Parts: sequence; structure tokens; C-alpha cells
Amino acid sequence: MNEVSRTALVTGASSGIGFEVARALAARGWHVLLHARTETEGRDATRRLLDAVAASAPVEPMVADFAQLSQVRALADAVIAQSSGLQLLINNAATVGAARRAETVDGNELSWQVNYLAPYLLTRSLLPALRDKRGARVVNVSSCLHRMGDLPWSDLNRTGRYAPVTSYAQAKLALTMFGVALADRSWTEVTVANVHPGVVATRLLSVYGRSGVPVIDGMQAVLRAATGEAPVNGAYYEGCLPAIPAPLVTDAAAAERLWQLSERAVGASASQRAA
Repeated sequence: MNEVSRTALVTGASSGIGFEVARALAARGWHVLLHARTETEGRDATRRLLDAVAASAPVEPMVADFAQLSQVRALADAVIAQSSGLQLLINNAATVGAARRAETVDGNELSWQVNYLAPYLLTRSLLPALRDKRGARVVNVSSCLHRMGDLPWSDLNRTGRYAPVTSYAQAKLALTMFGVALADRSWTEVTVANVHPGVVATRLLSVYGRSGVPVIDGMQAVLRAATGEAPVNGAYYEGCLPAIPAPLVTDAAAAERLWQLSERAVGASASQRAA
């Protein structure tokens, strides 16, 4: 990929892997749209990134709380309004739910919405912009824990049985399934990769229950999928190596069912359905 003057949106980029990926892209000359949950976090992360790279690096903070789907839609609109277009979307933003189940203003379990429904909506909304750029990519930051996940079709919001790790694993399973389904739709003209960056010492470490490698190490796998040799479209990687995902990931019927349920959950517009 020729990186000069290309534009990338990195979600969850105020800290952790997202920040390091955004920093690496900016150092390579990308125009980086740095997503953060709040304006304060976005300004602080942008300042730290510019201090680490160069004062002239093209970095722009973008704000959206993924616990509100209306803000996800507004983020997509703001990105589309960028005159430079979009060549790369990295769906990195994630959270671990609290011990007690919480709901968003949209009525969804918090982890399910932030970790899956929000990136689903954002990606669908940005597909027209991505398709306009040759060689565009979507990188979903997945997790090996997706193999622990299941999809209780009648209760995806976990109103019955909830645990932070269970909900996180379910969302990462769904995100990985979405990546495969997106790649299978040849009309997208976008390369999609699902990447587990390893067990990394970030705020998400609690779901793994063990020590993690430095953030800079986990960043490398995501950056390679984003800017290295084109990954196999729809493939799942652990680190930099292709890996076998959970069986449900390649179940076409399950993927189609999830796609339709997700579309209804986010209230996809007619333009998004066409994407």
C-alpha cells in the first residue's frame, strides 16, 4: 500500500493498541482520524501523538461514544465529509462490561453494542467511502476468546445469563463473523482482515486473567494487516499468522442470520442496506 496522503480511521485510539497504531500510521505519512470517546480524550491523545511523531503530522481527533448509536452515525458522517476519502478503517474500540449488566441508551447490553453493533454500524456506513478508494481495507481487532463465544439468538443482549467475559467473547465472535461475511460479499471491493493481536497489557487484560505482552508488540499484528502485504480477504489471524477461527465464523447461514439481526438492531438506513 502506498501510504503517502492516505487516510485512516482508527477507533479506540486514545490509548492502548489503537494509539500505537495511530502513531505508527502518522509516522508513515498517513492522515490519521484518531477516534476517542470524549473530546478531552481525543485532544489529549492527539497532543501526545504529535509530540511523539512530528508537529506537522496530519492527525485529527474524531469523537463518538459507541454507547450511543447516534454518535456512531455522526462519526460516519464526519468521516465521509473528509475531502481526502478513506482508505483504511481499523475497528479497535472495545470495552469489558462491569460485573453487573448495563444497558446503553439504545437498549442494548453495553459490551454487545460497543464491541460489535457500533463497529458493524460504522463499517456499513463507511463502505461507500471505502469502496471509492482502490485497495481499501477494514481491520477488525478480534480476540482468541471469540472461540469461547456463542450466539443465543433469542437473547443476544444477555438479559438472562450475563457475565463480562461471556459478553465480550460473544461480541468478538460476532465481529469476526461480520468480517468474513463482509469479505464474502464481492460487491464490497474492500479487503477485510480479523486479527487477534495477542494477550496484550491493555485495559482489556482482565478478560484474559493473565499477564500480557507490551502494547507495542500487539500493535505490530494490526499494523501488518493494515499496511503490509494484502491479507487473505476475510481471514482470521492470530498475531501475524493465519489461524482457524471458531466453526461458527464460517457458517454461512449463521452469518446471514447475524447480519439481518444486526441490521435491525442498529436500524440501518436504506443507503446502508445497499452497502
